[in-house]
Amino acid sequence: MHAWSPRLTAQDAKPPAGGRVAYMLLVNGDVTDAVVKAANIEGHKSVDAPYVGTWHGFLKGMESIQKGRLDPVEQGKIDVMLIGTLHCYPSAETWKNHLGVEDSTLAGFAALGVKNNPKFRIVWQTYLWPRGQEPKDGKKTLEVAATKQGSAGEPLKELEKLVDTINAKHGRQVVLISPVAVATMKLVEMVADGKFPGITDPADLWTQFNMHSNRHVLALTAYCNVATMYGVSPVGMKPDFSKVSYGGGGKGPGAQSMEGITDEQRAILQNIAWETVSKYPYTGVTKTK
Repeated sequence: MHAWSPRLTAQDAKPPAGGRVAYMLLVNGDVTDAVVKAANIEGHKSVDAPYVGTWHGFLKGMESIQKGRLDPVEQGKIDVMLIGTLHCYPSAETWKNHLGVEDSTLAGFAALGVKNNPKFRIVWQTYLWPRGQEPKDGKKTLEVAATKQGSAGEPLKELEKLVDTINAKHGRQVVLISPVAVATMKLVEMVADGKFPGITDPADLWTQFNMHSNRHVLALTAYCNVATMYGVSPVGMKPDFSKVSYGGGGKGPGAQSMEGITDEQRAILQNIAWETVSKYPYTGVTKTK
């Protein structure tokens, strides 16, 4: 059983102990592992994630998941489920009306995980949908205002309400929210305002809209997820991305290297991540004054 606490901060002298973590769906495990290693977290182990279906199908309720798939969760063999899905917010359409503490997939995961693991956590990664145009024979354009409107406000509040209810049921923060969407929107606005060196068009933060983020967004995502999962600040980390690639599968542009993030860009991404995570109560992280 692992000993990490989600309330440790960057000022703690000793990094928290690692846990057994299942990366699920739209989580780049290699990028995440590189950040965990840079945080000097020992004992962290990425374990095989149970197959729960595709990113757009598994939220139809627990009955949509093949029997036996979640046995490792119920048996206490997983400490953290780090889950990323484009449909991260409760929606009657995409979640097929399985929206509550009794019938949502998220609530079902939590109930299974705590059965035999008192330290079990779910880190639920939010995702920013880029709104704009992506013509087949032209340069894609991103609409900043529309992108922001679709990623904040009521959708996030509905997720927070569900998480509050799940956590109240179990008497602790079983479900944490990694505020990747909020952090990514900050990066989008910074690029749009000409304040992020090396990138002038926010559309270039995606190699292809929706599922295919570029290296800067992937790094920012990993910083947010690791900060939420282990309660450590990413500021000052120097992860080794030299052998890490992304975008190799599906309909994306093909495998690309994570290398190419400058020191100045890395510092900005890390500050955005920690500023966002440390001030968001659903991460469980307490920022030291």
